[in-house]
Amino acid sequence: MSDKLGLLSKDALAKYRSELADKGTVLIAPETLFTKEELTRIDQLQSDIPEEEVRKGDAGDSHNVFVKRVRLDHAGRNPSNVSGTASAQIIELLERTERVSALRKIFGASSEYVIRRCQIHRMPPGSFVGIHLDAESDPDFEYSVIVQLATDFEGGEFVVYPTDRKLQVFRPHLGTVLITTCRFRHEVRQVHAGERRSLVYFCSKYGGANRRIIENHAARA
Repeated sequence: MSDKLGLLSKDALAKYRSELADKGTVLIAPETLFTKEELTRIDQLQSDIPEEEVRKGDAGDSHNVFVKRVRLDHAGRNPSNVSGTASAQIIELLERTERVSALRKIFGASSEYVIRRCQIHRMPPGSFVGIHLDAESDPDFEYSVIVQLATDFEGGEFVVYPTDRKLQVFRPHLGTVLITTCRFRHEVRQVHAGERRSLVYFCSKYGGANRRIIENHAARA
């Protein structure tokens, strides 16, 4: 982040806060919340984290995306980092005081938040994230923060479906940060060329065990 560029001025933070409160989603310009050096560092660290292919979300939604887990948030458990130094170092970077302070002001939060889940998404051509609601993974999720780590890709638009207005389409590029409420359904459209990569983390004021209730259909059958 660079205060001398005026990107973290009170006016800028107020503008982002107002837009987030009004629309539920805001796209923040590059080098406002993360420097180029920090993005490079995240990219270096994530290379050491194992990757898995994800085809189905927590609520049965359809995906086609490769995921690297940094912090887990399973139902009934407290958030926990994935083992290994890379995950801990990424979380430490995200939790730097000046960044936490800026995000808290953009959220309009009256108290501190915690990072409940964090992961890296890699989306080569043909990948997509189907329409879903983040709060179905954890009812205490309040905001998701999506940091774009790649450029030179086609497609992969982030589409938000607010309940009281027309859908919003965002075309993020390297260094942009997209913040959206976890109460709106959204998707990432199919990537057509190149590779879309992003860091995604979910914030909440609640730091205890995930209060999601998983119905046991087999027991009721």
